[in-house]
Amino acid sequence: MNAKPPSPDPYFSHWADLAAKKTLAAHQGAQSLTVAAGITPSGEVHIGNFREVITVDLVARALRDAGVDVRFIYSWDDFDVFRKVPKNMPQADMLTQNLGRSIVDVPDPFGEHASYADHHIQRFESSLAPLGIAPEFIRQSRRYRAGDYAEGIATALRRRADVRNLINRAREKTGARTRLGDDWLPLSGFCSACGHDDLKFVVEPADVAEADRGYVVDVVCQRCGHSERVDLRKGGNLKLPWRVDWPMRWSVEKVAFEPGGKDHSSDGGSYDTAKDIVRELYSWTAPQYVGYDFVRVKGRGGKISSSSGDVVTVADCLKIFEPRILRWIFVGTRPNRELQVSFDLDVIKIYEDFDRMWRLAYTSDDGSRKDKKRLTARRTMQLSDPEHRRITPGEAPFVPQFRHLSMILQIHDGDIEGTCKHYEAEGLLKTDEERALCRARAHCVWNWIELYAPPEFRYKIRTTPTTRELTADETVVLKRLCDVLKNQPNISERELIPHMKTLCEGTELDNRSFLPVAYDLLLGRPKGPKMTTLITTMGTARAHTLLSASLAN
Repeated sequence: MNAKPPSPDPYFSHWADLAAKKTLAAHQGAQSLTVAAGITPSGEVHIGNFREVITVDLVARALRDAGVDVRFIYSWDDFDVFRKVPKNMPQADMLTQNLGRSIVDVPDPFGEHASYADHHIQRFESSLAPLGIAPEFIRQSRRYRAGDYAEGIATALRRRADVRNLINRAREKTGARTRLGDDWLPLSGFCSACGHDDLKFVVEPADVAEADRGYVVDVVCQRCGHSERVDLRKGGNLKLPWRVDWPMRWSVEKVAFEPGGKDHSSDGGSYDTAKDIVRELYSWTAPQYVGYDFVRVKGRGGKISSSSGDVVTVADCLKIFEPRILRWIFVGTRPNRELQVSFDLDVIKIYEDFDRMWRLAYTSDDGSRKDKKRLTARRTMQLSDPEHRRITPGEAPFVPQFRHLSMILQIHDGDIEGTCKHYEAEGLLKTDEERALCRARAHCVWNWIELYAPPEFRYKIRTTPTTRELTADETVVLKRLCDVLKNQPNISERELIPHMKTLCEGTELDNRSFLPVAYDLLLGRPKGPKMTTLITTMGTARAHTLLSASLAN
């Protein structure tokens, strides 16, 4: 009797694990697989573009967990045409003059990098490091100019009629009325004299030796008149158009998995065409594919576009969200579902939801139905962790809750080390890991307070005392509070609470009517954090100085 195959481990049931299993099934026996992502750096690389790279990163991690060696490549399509100047770019006139050139040859309008492409590439690559994403970056301009794709281009030129028919067939699926004509060539590029892309080609010059046919192309620039003969094997400035370039590179890199945006995933779209081209021209199977939906920013209409000039980058998000939480936002949403990034009060809920799952992941199994949720939480947290650590059930490391941390931070005027010492004094931060978690979250919380928190959420302790006219009852109650602070300078919050409950006895006031007076003297506003927390965190001496000034009147 044949042995039954082992049951699948329920731990590996995330959507990335399922995509990994399909990829493994399509490449049975493979010990090493290549997964790929990429983009054209035509403008600021934004959080919407990030969805592709993290989708690939998650599947790469799932494949490695399955015991496969993974090569993760990220292609910068910096050899594409610069077609549009994004809004809000400096030196817009200079950029306009460079339209029609390769992005890698456009000067950096910021004056910081070697080119326009380099500027956007460097910014995005540096933002990935904190997230634990480290692909092998490939600059396609270098590959083409080195002649690495000579065979791929020559194959497309020799079989240009087949390519044309495949693209036209795909267009018919979409209902498009226009068709590629018989004179269409799967070739584009840039003039080596003026750098622009207005070129005319002769792909089979009559005077070329038989051994060189398919590799030698005569080029005439329609813009400046420059003409030249290009041998593809020696590199140069010629390339394949996108719909042919994509499948050609699949075959060169032997890509087994690569996702694509919603706009590439429809019938007759880029992927639909590419999988036919790679099979019929390049004898390779299209990679396993996941189509992903758009990422939107709450409060801004439509999908994010680099050309709009008003985009949200990964670096922008990392100011507000810890790396593990930014990853978690994408880990917890299937790629084919639209995802929204928020910077308003929703941020608090995002942190609270994350912390809830964090605690669940550390909760030990008890044989109940909740064990499945705990298992899911542990896998989700592992994929969310930049270091990909697997959680062992037990006591979860302490990390302050967002709301409470925002209060303590503001009382400490944004002093992160002072805030951490507060939690240490409370006996809550006990390990180096917990201190690091506290600091990381405090940085994000403070950035949110300064950049996005609504006015009613913000407050600042007065730096100098102010005075206000008090009623007789207000004077009595305020003096009682000041006497407590003066006589018990080391009072704890727990010890202060009973005093707050009896302050208004014998007067016509209650805490609801008195506390606005105290908040005004401390913060310059009628509301604030819990009074006992505020006073004991800021220090009784500081609070007494601000509160007692009005008693001298």
